Amino acid sequence: MADVGSGGANRIELESQILCASLRQSWAISDVEGVITVARQLYQLFPDLLPPYKPGDVGFGNLYDFIGTVCDAPQTSVIAAYIRAMKKHLRVGNVQDRKDEYIGVLNAGYILRKPRLRLSHDLIIVRQWLLDQGAIPKDGTIEFAEPMPSAQPVAKLHTTQQIAVPTLPPLVELLRESQMIGPAEVQALVNQMHIAPEIPVHELVLSAGYATDLELKSLQLAEYLLSQGKITMAQFAVAMYDERTQNIRMAESLQIRGWLETEVKSYREDKKS
Repeated sequence: MADVGSGGANRIELESQILCASLRQSWAISDVEGVITVARQLYQLFPDLLPPYKPGDVGFGNLYDFIGTVCDAPQTSVIAAYIRAMKKHLRVGNVQDRKDEYIGVLNAGYILRKPRLRLSHDLIIVRQWLLDQGAIPKDGTIEFAEPMPSAQPVAKLHTTQQIAVPTLPPLVELLRESQMIGPAEVQALVNQMHIAPEIPVHELVLSAGYATDLELKSLQLAEYLLSQGKITMAQFAVAMYDERTQNIRMAESLQIRGWLETEVKSYREDKKS
């Protein structure tokens, strides 16, 4: 998810930027119906950003309060507010005497300046706010507590029902098998592929931060090696774990462990033929 105004934003990013702004504006004016409607659409796109509800669990709380800004502040204003709050905190007294407050400001700055983390924070806090208002069911489901009148049809995108697909793309399957993503992330990718099928899967993966550019190259190589029967899924999972924890590329790990005898360059040669 890119910041508003960044170049090359795809359809999912642009839609999420509009929805995020709408969510925060509705939240700022206490528009319960607007918040629920937009939150459901965001949950449809990013179910991985809203963890299952646990009563009383609101993380660090409303982090906007820690830096003295409002929920609908643009990203640049949030960063500026964090810098002001940090400078003010460092100027007043001994930091050790106000350690909890200092950590709160640090958490606010780290989370609110990153679009995906900020959205996750907003959805969690908004859900608790809606529960306090009695506007959604007590289990924390982002749905209206009372059914909407039948005369008001709900657009397909508004539903939080999970979208099922017969099979997963190989890249998503590899991410899951290597435990780089879990069920919520898989569902997020499935939903996004359904909503915007024109966007390549690898772009969705990179945009969500599920893999780095280097990890993506290893995953694509693994897809080729698996299709050629040169390695097994279990061997791939071990080698990918090595790459993520031991600073060893997946292909190198496969060769060191004796699971891959061919040179990696053959991948490029076969792809050209």
